[in-house]
Amino acid sequence: MSSLTETAFYTRRTINWSILAVIAYVILRMFWGVAVNVYLTIFPPQAPPPNHAFGNLPPIVFPPTSASPSGQLIFQLQTIEGSVPNASPSANVYFMPKKGSNLLALSTAQAFAKRLGFGTTPIPEPANKNIYRFDDATTQLRHLWYDIVTTNFVIQYDFQRDTGIFLNSKVPSLQEARAEARNLLQTYNLAPDDLTGGEVRVTYYRVSESSLIPVTSQSQADAVRVDFFRPKIADTPIVTGTSEGPISIVFSGSSNAKKRVINFTYAYWPIDQQTVATYALKTSAQAWQELQTGGGYVLKYPKTPLITVRNIYLAYYDSTIPQTYLQPVFVFEGDDGFAAYVPAVSPEFIEQQQ
Repeated sequence: MSSLTETAFYTRRTINWSILAVIAYVILRMFWGVAVNVYLTIFPPQAPPPNHAFGNLPPIVFPPTSASPSGQLIFQLQTIEGSVPNASPSANVYFMPKKGSNLLALSTAQAFAKRLGFGTTPIPEPANKNIYRFDDATTQLRHLWYDIVTTNFVIQYDFQRDTGIFLNSKVPSLQEARAEARNLLQTYNLAPDDLTGGEVRVTYYRVSESSLIPVTSQSQADAVRVDFFRPKIADTPIVTGTSEGPISIVFSGSSNAKKRVINFTYAYWPIDQQTVATYALKTSAQAWQELQTGGGYVLKYPKTPLITVRNIYLAYYDSTIPQTYLQPVFVFEGDDGFAAYVPAVSPEFIEQQQ
C-alpha cells in the first residue's frame, strides 16, 4: 500500500500537469484565433456568385423633374478616401408584391371613406381609372383620393382657400406631432410592421403665399409634417425620390378635427424580404462616370452648378411609383444639400426600354 507521502506527490504532479495543459490549451486557442483572422484578412472568403434569379429587371422609374439634367452640372470629388470608394460587387434585390383588383375593392374604398368622415359616393378620376375621389359634405374643402388597386390614398384640406385655420391655432410640438401621427395610423390600421424602427422625421412649416415653407421652430410655424421612413435592410439604408417618407401627415394647429390634417399621403408598397435574388452591380467608378455624363436622378439641386461630392454609398430606392422590385442605387451626397441617385444593378441585367 502506497504511503500518504507518495499519494500527495502524485496528486500534486497531476494537478500541475493539468494546470499546464489548461494554460497550453488557452495559448494555442489564442494563437489559432489570431492565425485564422490573419488568414481571412489576406484571403477573404469569396461571396457566392449572384444568381440573377428574377431574370432581367425593369429599369427604376424616378420621378419627373423640371430641373436641368446632371450633365449640365460640374462635379468635383472630395471624399474621405480621396477617390470613389469601392462598393460590393453584388447586392440583394427584393420582390415587392402588388395587390390585384377585386370585386370588393370599391366597397372597401367606400367603407374607408366613411370611417374618415367622407361621403361614400365615388367620383372617378379621368386620369386614372383606379383612383376615386370622395368629398366631405360638411367640410367642402376636404377631399380623399383613393386607389382601389393599391389601397394607397391622399387626403387634402385646401388650406389655400381657408388660411384662417392658421390664425390663433396651436401647432403641436415635435413630440406631440409624432405621437398624434402614430395614433392616427394605429386607429385606422395603417401602420405597416416593416416601418417599425424606421426614422420618424418632424418638420415645422409656415404659410407663405399659399404654400408651406420649412421653418426651424414651433413659434414660427403654422403647420407641422411627420414623415415615416423605412428602417435599413441588412444594414443598407432606404431612400426615396422626394424629401418625404412613403407615409406623411401634415397637421395644422386647428382644433377642428376635419381641418387639423391638411395633408395625409399614404404611398406604401410592401417588401417581401423572403423572396430575394442577388445581382451583379456596376462599379462605383462606373456610377460616378454615369452621374457626370447626365445619368441618374438628381434629388436635390444646389444653388450653383459646381457640385462638391463628399459621400458615396449604396442604398435601396423606395419609389412612390409602383415597382416590382426593390433595387439598389448609388447615392451621391454633397455640399448645399446636393443628392443624386444612379441605378446600381449592372446594365446587362436590366430590361432595355423600347
